[in-house]
Amino acid sequence: MPLLRAPLCALLILNLFGVVSTSLAQQASSDTPTIRVTSRLVFLDVTVVDKKGRPVVKGLTEDDFTITEDKTPQRIFSFEAPDTHVIGANATVDDRSGKAPLTIFVLDLLNSSFEDFGYIRFMVHKYLAAQPAQLTSPAEIMVLGNKSLEMVQGYTRSRADLLYALDHIPPAIPYKKMNGFIEEQFTQSIDALQEIALQNQGVPGRKNILWVGRGGPSISSLQVLPGYLDELNEYVHYTTNTLVNSRASLFVIYPGLKTTSPVGTGSIVAAGTEIGDDDPFSGDINFGIFVNETGGKLFYNRNDVNTEIKESEELGSEYYTLTYSPPEGNVDGKFRRIRVTLRNPNLRVVTKAGYFAMDKEAAVGHRPQALINIAEAVKSTIPFEALKVTIEDIVRHPDAGTVEFTVVLNPQNLDWRPAGEHSTVDFLLAAASLNKDRDFLATRVQDLTVVADNQDPVQLAKTGARQSITIQIPRKTQTVRVVIETSANGRAGAVELNRASIDAAPQTPTPEPKLLSHPQKQPPS
Repeated sequence: MPLLRAPLCALLILNLFGVVSTSLAQQASSDTPTIRVTSRLVFLDVTVVDKKGRPVVKGLTEDDFTITEDKTPQRIFSFEAPDTHVIGANATVDDRSGKAPLTIFVLDLLNSSFEDFGYIRFMVHKYLAAQPAQLTSPAEIMVLGNKSLEMVQGYTRSRADLLYALDHIPPAIPYKKMNGFIEEQFTQSIDALQEIALQNQGVPGRKNILWVGRGGPSISSLQVLPGYLDELNEYVHYTTNTLVNSRASLFVIYPGLKTTSPVGTGSIVAAGTEIGDDDPFSGDINFGIFVNETGGKLFYNRNDVNTEIKESEELGSEYYTLTYSPPEGNVDGKFRRIRVTLRNPNLRVVTKAGYFAMDKEAAVGHRPQALINIAEAVKSTIPFEALKVTIEDIVRHPDAGTVEFTVVLNPQNLDWRPAGEHSTVDFLLAAASLNKDRDFLATRVQDLTVVADNQDPVQLAKTGARQSITIQIPRKTQTVRVVIETSANGRAGAVELNRASIDAAPQTPTPEPKLLSHPQKQPPS
């Protein structure tokens, strides 16, 4: 029986992009998906602060603001004051009208120690417990773990639902951090930002990503071989643009982070650092740059995480929204610097720093397109049968609020590839808990590799695979849908598990966490 395991990133420069060809979207349409970086309007969510860093929410009009792009003044198309960014008294508990900002809590297990993660969860719980029974705006909770980014509770204003999901996150040992798999930590962390941005593109309003943990490790572009530097730049530039386009601001809250100056720590750059007009990723690539790019904030030299969350919420909720129509300049891929200034010199603004002027007709890169495809397929009701997928061995874990089951892949269409003395197939797998309207309540996206210990075509044609999956099942879950797509040829299979089958499954306690073995990285050839 072949073994499924997470693929390795032995070298960052060799693994920034997996090869994904045929898109799921093309099964329903022959149009090639494209990304349009410069839309008709650019939205700027602008927080105005005084000399003491306190938000200024009254007394300013459109005439107080000036916008420039690459030092060229831009005409303000529309203006919204902070008092318009609130939800009405009669709004539902899951209201996502776009009037109030959405909050995305990301608990960073991948880049945190086991002890730090326990403290992170405790402090997030302390913050949520102090909120009213119905939050003033929707929030969701995600966990970045060893293998994937998992949504454990989708957008809701219910404090009880958020606390339930938080309290039922099972413990895990961060083996990648413990064993120094820097390249994997880097790519998974940036992938997580992409997934969050893609999830929220098209959702109205501002989104505040409250990343509690260190964030991905720093990578110096000067250490990347020249032949792969273009791929690295495309990777981070696309991530920046997806965050900007989805109106997401990144706030990084790292408990216990000690720095000698507000500029940086060698692995992260503090928000507010002047980045100039050139490509901000031309040196080190780290989460501090994404903070600056998206108009967020880095918190350091403090341990009061619940207070830092509150400050992030205030900065991300008390803002003006300005729009302008960008100029039709050269689509040369260069960084376009946005600056917003105020007539009053005693006030300053915090907002996104700019975007990259990529070709508006350029196709989406392989990895982002794969994420888009599989997200669309998970939410769809259309069957995908190029891969034969079934579910077996369903078990509930009431103590964690999860369901565990085995995804079984039939040998048909697996398209094995030789790899040394073995054969492999790479997959992207997504699972989601959906409500009656097929909104995401919980998700996980994971890269997988099937390994068979032979290269015999006859034997491989009879070889399938099995993979255990665990996912949260919030109380409104009606269906769990799993989609798996091969990286080489885009063949996909889908299977659904209804609520009745979940409720009828036997119950067992959640297994205790184990220190998983992780293959040693191979030296560069």
